[in-house]
Amino acid sequence: MINNLSVVMVAVLAVHVSFAQKKHREHSAHQHGAGKMAIAFDGLSGKIDLRVASESIIGFEHKPKTETEKNQQQAALDLLEKNISDMIQFAPTAKCQITKDSISVVYEEDDANKKEKLQSQHSETLASFSVLCQKSLQGTRLTFNVQKVFPKIRDLDVDLLIGSKQTSLEAKKNGDSIEL
Repeated sequence: MINNLSVVMVAVLAVHVSFAQKKHREHSAHQHGAGKMAIAFDGLSGKIDLRVASESIIGFEHKPKTETEKNQQQAALDLLEKNISDMIQFAPTAKCQITKDSISVVYEEDDANKKEKLQSQHSETLASFSVLCQKSLQGTRLTFNVQKVFPKIRDLDVDLLIGSKQTSLEAKKNGDSIEL
């Protein structure tokens, strides 16, 4: 039997996969310093999906060419994984545990000539996490401190679905929060 969270996350992940599979996007959809997050819960189990321009996470968007760039990219992705619980803080009373499902960088493919492609390449950092809480989130606060870890992310659009409650938040500074 498929639970409600599975149905919700299939929809969220379909958008995630659709984005990852696109070969070309309009540049206007790609904004440095901005990101999108979807959080969905059914009972005590949840999912978090994040999509951010790689420049805001890694510091550049092209495929890493040097060993230094490869190390910089890996360090940024590791930082995201290690600090997700600081970036998204569930109420301590809920005793939530966040674990990584996947983190990847998706590069935009461009039909332009190779030299122009290398100079104008865009990429997105995609991350998916599972959340398991020991107590209900109802009546608690969810606080966002994304800029403490990644100061270049100045605008994070968050869509939340927790039980039957659906809401959204624009997290623009550390400490922005929402009551669940």
